[in-house]
Amino acid sequence: MTTAIACETIKDEILYVSSKVKCQFPFSWLSSALHKFPDKLRYELQKEIDQYVNEENILVLFGYCGNAVLGLSSKHARLIIPKMDDCISLLLGSNKRRRDLGKEGCTYYLTKGWMSSDSGIATEFNRCAMKYGYEKTKMVFKIMLKGYKSIDVINTGVDQLYELIGAAQEFADLLELDYKVVDGSLDVFYKALRGQWDDDFVVVEPGEKVTFEHFGFCPPGSGMRDVISF
Repeated sequence: MTTAIACETIKDEILYVSSKVKCQFPFSWLSSALHKFPDKLRYELQKEIDQYVNEENILVLFGYCGNAVLGLSSKHARLIIPKMDDCISLLLGSNKRRRDLGKEGCTYYLTKGWMSSDSGIATEFNRCAMKYGYEKTKMVFKIMLKGYKSIDVINTGVDQLYELIGAAQEFADLLELDYKVVDGSLDVFYKALRGQWDDDFVVVEPGEKVTFEHFGFCPPGSGMRDVISF
């Protein structure tokens, strides 16, 4: 039996693919707000994993997400995790695609899930504006995103994008950034929910822990390059 633990940020995409492939995996959802605290996210993931003692596989639908999956383990089940840097790479289809798009300049990506989440940039902006005022918040966000060139909406084909595109354009204009829509990909989601766990996935056997090496990273102090291309 396989069960899945997934991020609420990509819930729409997961449920869409799940319906297409008639996936029977039960899902447990973790709050997107946990992304702001990787150590807390790791703790909550491990706590969720520890609840399952009869499953053969636990599908963890997160990316590496700033070390959040590092050290995770299950005594009873294999852990299967997409070999992706984060949820953005998942939605773009691969780490390589994200790196290739990044050659055009540093980009802040948006999806409906990110825009509406408790930790989304729009939510944070509005929260700060209520506390500190609109103009001061605008100045702070422009400083925060000064290294970014563009705000891009990822079109995965799941959601109607009219409202999201309008909000993203407005936000980009506000912060004096470029804006565009880029095509996403649900290929990794399809493989994940069909059980096609190929080289795009980390498979960790029962009793083992997720390591840097599983994701192609070199351990700190190894003297090698920190990142190995997938």
